Amino acid sequence: MERKITIMLAFLFLTSACSHDGPPARENMLKNKSFVYLFFSTEEECRENQPEPDFFQNCHQQVDFYKNNVVEIMLTDIIHRGTYDVIGNVVILQFEPTAEIPDGIILFEIINGSKLFKTDNKTMWKKVSGDSIWK
Repeated sequence: MERKITIMLAFLFLTSACSHDGPPARENMLKNKSFVYLFFSTEEECRENQPEPDFFQNCHQQVDFYKNNVVEIMLTDIIHRGTYDVIGNVVILQFEPTAEIPDGIILFEIINGSKLFKTDNKTMWKKVSGDSIWK
């Protein structure tokens, strides 16, 4: 698995090395931004699909980009903190390996300023605008 990731990262680096938009611009585009992948279309639908009144399941996954290339991602109910780098249109998130992130790496492709594509499960993540993930 490590070999596959190393080859993929090398390929991504080589194919994006000629990008006109350097890393600082891309990193600034992400800094202090959050992106979500919603499991439900609306907040109401999320609430209707909870198994019990006293138990709440996640309705979304979320990634938060901070200054100094710090990143946090929530895939289930655990928030993982790590770092990120931008090479061309690829965002490389690096974490300590865990059960949720076995190889410690998550890759996103930047589609535009408001969408990221998570490459491993082919999901589209949208930028959070305002104070609600549902907007």
